[in-house]
Amino acid sequence: MPTPRRTGETSPGRVCARCTAIRPSFTAVRSVFVYQGAAREAVHALKFRGLSAIASVMATHMAQRLVEWRPPIDSIVPVPLAGSRRRQRGYNQSELLAKELSRLTAVPLAPRALIRPHSSSPQYRLADRDERRRNVSVAFRPGKRVPQGSVLLVDDVITTGATLDACSRVLLEAGAGPVFAITFAGED
Repeated sequence: MPTPRRTGETSPGRVCARCTAIRPSFTAVRSVFVYQGAAREAVHALKFRGLSAIASVMATHMAQRLVEWRPPIDSIVPVPLAGSRRRQRGYNQSELLAKELSRLTAVPLAPRALIRPHSSSPQYRLADRDERRRNVSVAFRPGKRVPQGSVLLVDDVITTGATLDACSRVLLEAGAGPVFAITFAGED
């Protein structure tokens, strides 16, 4: 695994330039690795090559980051996949990471807090930040069991923050919050 490099923060208490510009609905986000090299390969192996077993190794690194960070969280929520994409892949990579994080931290998992009723274009195919925001702006809905209290939203990678922002907005509107987020990798 690559050497950890934090994204989403410049120093304790400071906000990164990207978050200042877009004003996301989540309170804070942390990534374990920069999305390049071995970290990028790990994300691709999990997401596109069917290597679901790597999720436990990735989540172990994420759990270590949580121990350092210590956000006040009451539950863990994975970013959902649309049913068609989940059937095609055979699993939701974010849910695998979230399940393992829940096991490692003893924080309850809320796997049905969010749903994604329909597939939208994959975010990685959209280059423009505004296009990515529009793509996921109405992609998510509250599930039947939205937890109350603070939430840790889990995803494999953050690039523009559009997906995490859209999910956070739905969780907040449904009564959860504040929303923190963690990803295995993030763009520098």
